[in-house]
Order: sequence, then C-alpha cells, then structure tokens
Amino acid sequence: MGLKEKIRTMISKFKILNKEEIETLVEKTIVHEFKKGTLLLREGQVPTKCFMVVEGCVREYIIKDGEEKSTAFFMEGDTFTPHSIDSKPSKYYWECTEDCILTVSNKSYEEEVRALLPRLNDVFQEIAIDKLNKSKEEWNHFISSSPEERYLNLLETKSHLLERVPHHQVASYLGIKPQSLSRIRKRILDQKK
Repeated sequence: MGLKEKIRTMISKFKILNKEEIETLVEKTIVHEFKKGTLLLREGQVPTKCFMVVEGCVREYIIKDGEEKSTAFFMEGDTFTPHSIDSKPSKYYWECTEDCILTVSNKSYEEEVRALLPRLNDVFQEIAIDKLNKSKEEWNHFISSSPEERYLNLLETKSHLLERVPHHQVASYLGIKPQSLSRIRKRILDQKK
C-alpha cells in the first residue's frame, strides 16, 4: 500500500468526511520521515506540532529522578498532540523508537485546512473525545490492576508493541522494573506448559 493510500485509509475511519473532503485532506497532508532515535520533543520545549503515525512507533516518556518512565506509545493511526494548548513547556519527550513516517501539522496549517474543510472541526473533536476516553479507560485499568494483569492486558490489546519496543521500556510503561517483567513473563510461560 502506498503512502497516500495509507493516509487515506487512516483518515477514512472518521465517517464524518465525504470522499471529496478526504481527498482534499490527503493532498494537503504534510508528511515527514524521521530516523529511529529522533527526539521530536524534549522536556522544556514549547510544543508547536501535532503528529499522526503513518508508519513506525513513537514513545512518550518523562525523566523522574534520572530514570526514564514511558507514559505512552503511538503506532500506526495514532495521533499525538501537546498536553497543553497554552504554550507551556513540555514535561515530556517524544522519541521515535523505529524509523517513522509521520504526518505533521501546526496551528497555522490546521487553521488553513479548517477553513477549507469546516467539518474537520468535527473530526478533531471526535479524535479528542476518543483519546480522552481511551486515556481514562487505560488509567482506570492501570490503577486497578496488578502488574501481571497489566501485562496480560498489554498482550491482549497491544501485543505487537512487545515485538517493537525494548523490554525495559515496556516494563517502565507497565510501572515495573525490567526484572519484574521477566519474572511475570516466565510465570505466564510456565503456566502455559
């Protein structure tokens, strides 16, 4: 599947837009390639860009007491935006964990596209509500689950992440140490025997 077709497929999942609007948006989309290890955002920077992953994986993390804590992973079809709309410096890092192809937008681009496609406001609202609901659901599961339950949920909902991200980053995302993740994985494998 070509790049434009991938973008078209991702945009088409929002049923609000018609074919003509989707094509206009596909043609207006700005795409950049980033190498593995590229930092798209650093702590202290004022974020000005929003992204959607066409190919690859981006990790969001913070550094607390000198230790990286993974807070999110964004993969194909995921959008990620600044946590603040009032130009506050970021508390997060965004790092490409693989070579990535991302759509990139900023405020002026979004204003231009919204003027062309007024129903895009509904799409942005749908994205925001969807992200908020998913975040709430993930947080509720996280705080009410044991580390093993979190890992099993990850296996069920995002198993492909385990093949694409180093295990110490997965452990951090689950709120545990790498050694604990190894013990959990071994225990689960032993139970399957």
